[in-house]
Amino acid sequence: MPRNKYPEQTVEKILNAAERLFAEKGYARTTLQDVIDATGLSKGAVYHHFKSKEEIAAKVGDRIGAQVTGELARIRDDTALTGLQKLQAVFAVSLMPQRQQRMRRVLPHLWDDPQFLAIEMHDLLEKTIPIYIEPMIRQGTADGSIHTQDPAALAEALFLLADLWLSPQTRPTTPAQQRARCAVFRELTQGIGLDLLTDEQAERMAEMCEGE
Repeated sequence: MPRNKYPEQTVEKILNAAERLFAEKGYARTTLQDVIDATGLSKGAVYHHFKSKEEIAAKVGDRIGAQVTGELARIRDDTALTGLQKLQAVFAVSLMPQRQQRMRRVLPHLWDDPQFLAIEMHDLLEKTIPIYIEPMIRQGTADGSIHTQDPAALAEALFLLADLWLSPQTRPTTPAQQRARCAVFRELTQGIGLDLLTDEQAERMAEMCEGE
């Protein structure tokens, strides 16, 4: 068999086809064979790069996440914002309706797949929180907009709570349950002087849960 001279293009073709199918049919109803058929590639060519639908979905998620981390870096490095303002900007970017709807269409609920849940927790604790969030909180303690004795612990607590408990992407959730979680999250964060989640953002999250 001749060697593929453009493996990166093949991978992108597979990921593009998969993301389109996940959006159209839903992750659960899309099979690996559907992805193979949509690419026009041989089964062997697809299996050379990906062994399962789950592996493909993880890479699709990585692509979406890469766009977010670019925006997190921009917010972290913005010298015009206080530490608290940076955290508020992170919530605004992360909860953009278009991004949330895209993730909801193309990725499974984390609760339904322990592999995705473990990947998300690892990425949060080893990459997102220490590289992007903790520096914002450290800046906030220095400029007086955030008050904590332990910026690293607060960063982990806030974003594990937000990403794995508050997010409707974690598990199927009704609008009423989502509104209740948002209310509790706001009580907790406002109680320590952090106004992070707006009424509008909370309602958008609840609306995403309709029909589940």
